[in-house]
Amino acid sequence: MQPDRLMTTNAVKRAAASRETIRGVHFTFPSPIVIELLASLKLDFIYLDGEHGAFELRDIEASCVAAERHGMVPIARVPNRQASTITHFLDRGVRGIVVPHVDSVEEAKEALDAIYFRPLGNRSFGAGRPFFQAVDDLPAHLAMCNATISVGIMIETAAGLEAAAEIAALPGVDYLSFGMNDFAQDLGYGGEPNHPEVQRRYREGAERIRKAGKPVREDFMQFAWINQIILVGARELIGKAPADAY
Repeated sequence: MQPDRLMTTNAVKRAAASRETIRGVHFTFPSPIVIELLASLKLDFIYLDGEHGAFELRDIEASCVAAERHGMVPIARVPNRQASTITHFLDRGVRGIVVPHVDSVEEAKEALDAIYFRPLGNRSFGAGRPFFQAVDDLPAHLAMCNATISVGIMIETAAGLEAAAEIAALPGVDYLSFGMNDFAQDLGYGGEPNHPEVQRRYREGAERIRKAGKPVREDFMQFAWINQIILVGARELIGKAPADAY
């Protein structure tokens, strides 16, 4: 496969714009073998949790290779919004960046500056995979990269909630999502993401985001965590452990 063919579409970016439903799995640990196994489900994306998951950069790269081979878009939550961190993830083959802990428009702009090449940003070009081969038309290639990268911004605090509509209006932001556990904790309801007040603030924030012209993740993504899939599948196939097993 020619490298530029990998970049012509991005199901996550497309779905964020159209609100069509896409399906994927969130990984908290690296397993290209499991990614290949799940390919039979015709998933649209694979989400790699680079903040809380057990990933090193070589794991990110191997996971991207596995996803690409089966037509799934690899996206990743980065551990921070530093330009060097974002560059490392993008150069490993990640085609969607999810930025956690964004509390202001200025912080969102910092991340966007690292994600996009000029004129949209100042991303550093280093010919990362899957573009080891020479690029014949570099300006066209950089423009295509800009057009086919997806960007999600995470809201996890009351400050982020206040800025959410302005963040959503920024060019280059495709969608927003809420880190509900951290969001609940910041609102004073630690461990209670389903608390009525937390849910009320979430719903109000989500509506403001939509009015600003962008979706929240739940508007177009259908997903499950790999840990949940393993546990539910095991219980279905072999049943629960007896109450006195331990």
